[in-house]
Formats: sequence, C-alpha cells, structure tokens
Amino acid sequence: MTGAWVSRAVATAVELGVLDRLGEGPADTGSLAEGLGLHPDRLDRLLRLLAAVGVVRERDGRHEPTRVGSHLRRGHPSGMAELALLYDSDMFGDSWEHLADAVRTGRTAFGEAHGTDVFSYLERHPRDAELYTAGMAAGGRFSTHIPDVYDFGGVRTVVDLGGGAGELLAAVLAAAPGAHGVLVERPAALAAARERLGAFADAGRCDLVEADFREGVPEGADVYLLSRVLHNWSDEDARGLLRHCRRSMAPGGRVLVAERILPDEGRPWLSLVLDVHMMVMTPGAERTERGYEELLRSAGLTTREILDLPLEMRLLVAGPVPQP
Repeated sequence: MTGAWVSRAVATAVELGVLDRLGEGPADTGSLAEGLGLHPDRLDRLLRLLAAVGVVRERDGRHEPTRVGSHLRRGHPSGMAELALLYDSDMFGDSWEHLADAVRTGRTAFGEAHGTDVFSYLERHPRDAELYTAGMAAGGRFSTHIPDVYDFGGVRTVVDLGGGAGELLAAVLAAAPGAHGVLVERPAALAAARERLGAFADAGRCDLVEADFREGVPEGADVYLLSRVLHNWSDEDARGLLRHCRRSMAPGGRVLVAERILPDEGRPWLSLVLDVHMMVMTPGAERTERGYEELLRSAGLTTREILDLPLEMRLLVAGPVPQP
C-alpha cells in the first residue's frame, strides 16, 4: 500500500538533484543540503528512506548512490531519471485518481482527468510531451535486444510505426547494414528521433515521416515494427492498423509486435500492473496470446512465433495467413 509513497520519494530525490550531486562523489547530509538549498533534517529523513529501499547507502557519515541510485542520475544512458519523473507526473497521477471511474464506466481515466485522449493532450502540452517522449525512450530500452532474437539479415526496408525517439530503429539499422529505415511518428517525438537517427539519415539510410499511421502506412516494407503501439489502442483501431500493414507489406513481409503479451495462463505481475495503467491512460490493453491471434487473423495475418525479451516483454512475429 505504500508503494506510491516510495516512488514519490525516489522521484523527489531526482527532482531536487540529490542523486545528481551524489553521482559526483559522496557527501554528508549537511554539505549536501547546503549545496542544494534543502532543509538538513528533512533531507536526512528522505535519505534514510532511500537507503532502506536500496537507492543510496551511508558510509562513514557520507551518502553515496548504489548501483540503482546511479541509474537515477539525469543524463544516465538508462533514462531512469526521466522515467521516474514521468511516472510521478501530474499527467499520470491525476489520471490514476480516476481509476474507479474507469472501472465503473468503461471510459479512460485519463479522459476523465484531462478531458481528452493522451495524444491530443500531448499535442497541446509540449512540456509534458517532452517528458513523455523521454520516459517512453527509457522504458523502451528492452527494444535494443530485438536484433538479438530476430534476424534482420536480408531485410531491405523496415518501417517503425510510433517508434518514439528511434532507439529500436537505430538498433535494427546497426544490426542490418543493408537495410533502410522509416520512422513514422508525431511531431513531438520526431524532434528526439532526429538526434538519435541523425547519422543514419545523413547516410541516406533512414527517413523520418510525420504522419498518423491509423490512416495508412508506408508501402512495400519487408518488416513493420510495432513496439508498444497496439496496447495503446482499442481492438477496432489495432485491427485497422494491422490491416494497413497487411495491405502494404512486400511479399513475404512480416509484422513484429513487441508488447507485454500475456500468456493465456499465468499472472505476470509487472505486465498486469501495466495492463491496468493502459486502462487508466488509453482505450487499449495488454492482450493475451489468444487475443493477439484473433486481432491478427481479422487482418489477414497470423502468429509465426513468439520470442522472449527482458522485463516480461515478448516479440510476436506475424506473417500473412497462408493461402489454401
């Protein structure tokens, strides 16, 4: 029941710069408080909690980050600081306060809290959009493992639909030197993607496209990547997107779906927490293997294999339904 308090304490340490300062070297509470303009006693009590949950440790009267704490410094490659701030944001927190409304009515809690859907909201709130893009990039670090489990050899064109800051597409292009990539995203995310994919774009290996993929997708790709995309959408919208991919793909093409695909039996807790988060934020869900196969079949596709990734993520490889 106190999980929300702990996550707020961690996010507060990130917000106040405590972990950034400790990343520069150990410090006692007094000097740390003086340097950051904080109340010494209150800071000490916060640090005690952070030590109890394994974020910092105390040695000879001075505090230093643990391995976990070092990942929570701003600018760390893991992006965990940005993810902590996103999960602690009013954008998320205000939405979760309406969970009961979502369960009662079937509407999204985000809509109850903010009066619109997530993506329309982000278009009108650039600061939150920047935080969202950074947090999603951090949460998508698993995607760099996709080329380890799926062979992109021989692939000519890869289209990453809703690919965020471009971390996955960059990993694919690095693993498949002969491939050309296309990233389709909304404007706020494309700004970060231009920085991540700039070298590939300059080499003529990547195009960045501003578009709504629900209305159509680029034609003729060998692979369409959908990483944490379908869980944002209702069955109707997800089915429509999969149909666009099926109509547009090159002969022998594939759709790769990276999601927390729930096993038909079993209760993986992290995936189920995030399934309720999707209920709060979107009309989508974390679907079961059977649920994805039903969606795929309705779009003329079928599951070829499901491969395991870190953090309960799985990669579903889909291809056209074989013709009789």
